[in-house]
Amino acid sequence: MSSTESLEPVQVKDVVYRRLRDRIVDGAFAPGESLREVALSALFGVSKTPIREALVRLEREGLVEIAPYRGARVREYTPDAVRELFDARGVLETECVRRAAARRDPQVLEALERNVASTESALDVGDLVTASAGLDAFDDILFGMLKNRLLSDVFDRLSIHLKRIGKRGASEERFRESLAFHRAITAAIAAGDPVAAASAMREHIGSVQVLQAP
Repeated sequence: MSSTESLEPVQVKDVVYRRLRDRIVDGAFAPGESLREVALSALFGVSKTPIREALVRLEREGLVEIAPYRGARVREYTPDAVRELFDARGVLETECVRRAAARRDPQVLEALERNVASTESALDVGDLVTASAGLDAFDDILFGMLKNRLLSDVFDRLSIHLKRIGKRGASEERFRESLAFHRAITAAIAAGDPVAAASAMREHIGSVQVLQAP
């Protein structure tokens, strides 16, 4: 068996998982919608095996619910679940900006400033898709700075849910409000002020939670 053949099953499994996850996060599959293996097999052009494995993996990540004799469906968020997600976000991101302000890494600061500028440019031309991606990337830059694989894994799992919830109430006005907080956070990091950076992040997270709570 060639090396290509030995890798193929792993590749198919991972590709199906990512595509299904992305469709759930993007809202192509609505909360509570059934995820039937036969239909998904036809959609992705694969057998049921990688579909079944992807659903089990997504259940572990909290995006899918699998019930005996009822099959899989897209998980719906309860108010308590949303609160827990934002509590976790607050703990992680507040500590992250506090450390960023204490370190004042020139490369991190440059990346944040470039992100804020490019996101603003996207908003100015009405490109909300690019602006939304830019807002998400702001957090990715901060967590990349930590260089802590365990924390990064936690953040990656959390960010999937936050991006999915973030589809609620998406608008230019909300994006500009988030951008203003990102600008304030960046300024506090540039000034080497961990207290101001953490305070701006907490206020930012609180404002988003109010809009996105079910």
